[in-house]
Amino acid sequence: MNEPDPRVAVYAADPLTRAGLVGMLAQALDVVPPGGRGADVLVAAEDPVDHELPVLRLAVAEQGALPGVLIAGPLPPSGHRSAATSGVRSLLPHQAVRPERLIAEVVAARSSAETSAGLLAAGYASLVDCPARSSRFHDREIRVLRLIAEGKDTAEIGAAMGYSQRTIKNILHHAQRRLALRNRAQAVAEAIRAGLI
Repeated sequence: MNEPDPRVAVYAADPLTRAGLVGMLAQALDVVPPGGRGADVLVAAEDPVDHELPVLRLAVAEQGALPGVLIAGPLPPSGHRSAATSGVRSLLPHQAVRPERLIAEVVAARSSAETSAGLLAAGYASLVDCPARSSRFHDREIRVLRLIAEGKDTAEIGAAMGYSQRTIKNILHHAQRRLALRNRAQAVAEAIRAGLI
């Protein structure tokens, strides 16, 4: 026997966005009225430039931790972690939201297992019109980060790649500065999340 369609609670940073999302979802699903209870899935649409996720926090505070779909702009790693711990199963960029996709994501979210911050980030990157997350790093940077992940120091990396220690340090410095990463550990973690290591 088929499960009934999920009931959806919709939260957005502004009334116009909420009305648009409700219009999309109401084509196929039951949308819970504002302040209503009994939702099976949350849909939260953040302001594209807000990294603090206030809409998602409000939705979870009012509805509880339910499986959810988050529509947001690019998030830092801490935003991906917050989304995953709040029950988000799918993270969509604003430009990827179309009625069919949103409805499919909501239906899938209800029965999906919890996900990780890395999977949310990877799924988001695959939907963005800019180059994929994996292309954020240049080939040389990936090779250096792989060797760091193996526990090699700067001298060993330089010897393995045929570069001076100074060149290795410059490669890392440029990658960290370009991608707004604080240190080598964060750069390695970012490469792991992107599936490069």
